[in-house]
Amino acid sequence: MDELIKWLHANKISYNTIDNEVIEIVDFGKMFLADLEGVQSIFRGTKEKIEFNLMENPDILIDEGIYYVAFEFGRNWYYYDLREDFKFNILKFIGKRQETKKNIPFVNLGIHTPYELLNGSGDLGLWVKKAKVLGHTAIGICDRNTMAATLNLQKECAKAGLKHVFGYSFLLDYKDEKVDMKIYCQSQKGLRNLLRIQKEIMVDSDTNTLSYAGLLSHAQGNVLVLGKLSSYWMTKNRPLLAELEKAFSKVFYQVDLGEYKAERIDVEVLKATKHYFENFYLPELNSFRIEPVLICDNYYVDQDEARNKIILNKIASGAAHEQSVEQYYKDIDEHYAVFETIFDGDRWDIDALFERMCRHTAEIAEEAEAHYETDKCFMPRYDLIPEEKELYGDSHTMFLSLLAEGFKRLVPKENEEQYRQKLAHEIYILESTDNIDYMLVQYDTVNWARANGILVGCGRGSAGGCLALYLLGITLVDPIKYGLLFERFLLPERAGLYPAKVTITASNIMSCHYIEIQLENNKRLKLDIDAQLLILRDNIEIEVYADELLADDEIIFDNKDLIFSIKANG
Repeated sequence: MDELIKWLHANKISYNTIDNEVIEIVDFGKMFLADLEGVQSIFRGTKEKIEFNLMENPDILIDEGIYYVAFEFGRNWYYYDLREDFKFNILKFIGKRQETKKNIPFVNLGIHTPYELLNGSGDLGLWVKKAKVLGHTAIGICDRNTMAATLNLQKECAKAGLKHVFGYSFLLDYKDEKVDMKIYCQSQKGLRNLLRIQKEIMVDSDTNTLSYAGLLSHAQGNVLVLGKLSSYWMTKNRPLLAELEKAFSKVFYQVDLGEYKAERIDVEVLKATKHYFENFYLPELNSFRIEPVLICDNYYVDQDEARNKIILNKIASGAAHEQSVEQYYKDIDEHYAVFETIFDGDRWDIDALFERMCRHTAEIAEEAEAHYETDKCFMPRYDLIPEEKELYGDSHTMFLSLLAEGFKRLVPKENEEQYRQKLAHEIYILESTDNIDYMLVQYDTVNWARANGILVGCGRGSAGGCLALYLLGITLVDPIKYGLLFERFLLPERAGLYPAKVTITASNIMSCHYIEIQLENNKRLKLDIDAQLLILRDNIEIEVYADELLADDEIIFDNKDLIFSIKANG
């Protein structure tokens, strides 16, 4: 029991001791201590049924209201729920955490996740669990040169009821000087700009750095945080600070005072931080030229996992970089304990300064509204080059024109009707599922590869069943000749087609008796009074004539019309 108690204290989990075998985790439940002394394995049973090697009868424990079993395994303590199948659950981030002395709004914006390969660690779910148990309202990531974790962060935070903040760490290349920085998204515009920054760094740049022009042009909707070693660069380039403040929503300086094992790194960080406070604090105004924000880079969830970063770095390069046991998710008291040992209490109001830097983290999180719209399907859009715009006008016309050219070139004369019917069917499905631009992207990619001497296959998988791909020259297999099915490539029902009935718009007709309606997108349609429409009235589908429409009726249009005929001109 003593070892379990030590573990609970180390992880600041509130508990009450019931007896020498049972403890109660506050706001979680009673937990039985499994006695594994002298056993050869924590499991027992046969190949068909393996179970935890528990000496007590689980039913008796459950009858006594004890639903959990705690046990030591390796260097950690775990628990499992007697009411469920056995599963290793790390004995952390459960119940009520011991109260902190400081009660200051703070959001951890310094998380480096495993998506920052061979550097960050800890499942996103664990980071979010710790944020939740600490009572934080939000959590922010700042992986270097990757946004791969952002969508999963959003999902994990949504499940836990926390707000997410998308951040990004990178190097600015300014006149051959590399400056460490972070960006935090505030709006949808900011997210789109960060995606463009990611492209410039990882695709366009040979050195995986961002140009100053790229930084300024993609600033809107984002917050910029200048790295902890950037204070000297800030002093040399003071005029740039005004430009950055004008471009970004806000600009901050990162304060991160975590201790490193190498004294030279500590000295470098402390000198840079001291330089900032000496050169950017305005004592007469009790203000800063650039405000400080407390963002400590975290690479592992808890302090006892510090070895994770060392192991990952050695796998990556054979050496561990900037070793520290302080780069974990701290609570507010742990941050303050580091902070108060660094600052001179005679010169600074330490509590006020600490609260100031914490408050800025909450401000960044409060304004962070950037998110992925997971309830929508976003299809790629093909950007026509000037010559294509002049020749075709738009992507839809270009698609149909290229198919017509391929039809003339590749279809046997004697079988034109068969090919024409199949192609019309495919075009309708591709149009209705908004795949026209996707097809043109593939067309452009394959043509570019062939023009540049890159070997392209004749077509693989389900693509061989698509006549449109064959006529565009993307694949080289004639699906009709070989009896291949288009539905293996794109099944209408899986794409949301077909409803039993829909309203389909037809070509213009001469009519003296018509009504005019205005749709939600302000598109106006003229309908002959005898036109039959499928509508939704009071949540019931019915067919009516145009002159029987009521103000609140919803016309159920064909998906192709919604994408092209109606939406395009709306």
